Amino acid sequence: MKQSLNRAVAIFSLMVFALAFTGTAVAAPVAATLYHNPGCHCCEQYAQYLDKAGYDVKVVDTDDMAALNQKHGVPPKLASCHTMTIGHYVVVGHVPEPAIAQLLREQPDIEGISLPGMPAGSPGMKGKKQGPFVVRTLSGDVYGTY
Repeated sequence: MKQSLNRAVAIFSLMVFALAFTGTAVAAPVAATLYHNPGCHCCEQYAQYLDKAGYDVKVVDTDDMAALNQKHGVPPKLASCHTMTIGHYVVVGHVPEPAIAQLLREQPDIEGISLPGMPAGSPGMKGKKQGPFVVRTLSGDVYGTY
């Protein structure tokens, strides 16, 4: 038993040394809560897309997306079929993951971002992408094009 304990300590020590030496660490998945109307399948596809990208997405049904969006400061012109909270931000619609990663990395002083409507070919949506996706801040400014 003592030999097994010594081996476990040695392995753990090597792992800590390797992480410190390489400067990398294993990050925990980023938690998010996605609110959507019950039965909306594209929202579930979007949640799976984010899960595959390393996020931990909890999907919650709601019968009043308008009230939820109002609570989170989402103007009707920027609304979509689902609204997600992640960190202290709101992400509305089928926003590509690189935009979410940028938001979390840069931590801008905004409420959140949106890809309004349900554009064909966006993550979780069927169809062919018709052009660049213009992601906007909740104040309507362009956040980025993907």
